[in-house]
Amino acid sequence: MRAIFVAAVVLGTGLLICCTPRVQSGAPTLPATAQRGEEIRISRGPCFGFCPIYTLAVTPAGRIDFKGERHTAVLGQRAHSVGRAKYEDMRRALAPLRPETGVETEFVCKVAVSDMSQLTLEWIAADGTRTALTYGMGCRDPEGAAIMRTVEEQLHMLEVAEWAAQKTWPGDTRG
Repeated sequence: MRAIFVAAVVLGTGLLICCTPRVQSGAPTLPATAQRGEEIRISRGPCFGFCPIYTLAVTPAGRIDFKGERHTAVLGQRAHSVGRAKYEDMRRALAPLRPETGVETEFVCKVAVSDMSQLTLEWIAADGTRTALTYGMGCRDPEGAAIMRTVEEQLHMLEVAEWAAQKTWPGDTRG
């Protein structure tokens, strides 16, 4: 009986090792919830001026829901789909910025201009777990500039950069 048990353990272990996915060294690894797909949100808040204020949510299926609140070329809600492949491209591009699952953190900037917008990146798991990075757009550090370039590239790739573009409408006030 013991021999059968040992054989089953060895065979089971071999199958597990055989079927374990391989990760290339240097490739970012994400928590299981991120690998299954999370809704990714990008939101930009007010500044002391006419900064665009919007929220954008992208589902793992590639559906985009955009809401322009103030100072954006498109006010109100818009939606379209870019497909799963573009969602995956965005997920991979933002992976280096993603904090550990369930952590909400702020990018620490050494040199910053005050009264600028805050950008928030959120990863929302199916179970509601929120992971977030907040970034002050007045940051003048090279790392901060890299965050902004990455986000701007994603807005273009998702075909929403024109919606989110700054526009001052008649009667608009600052903030």
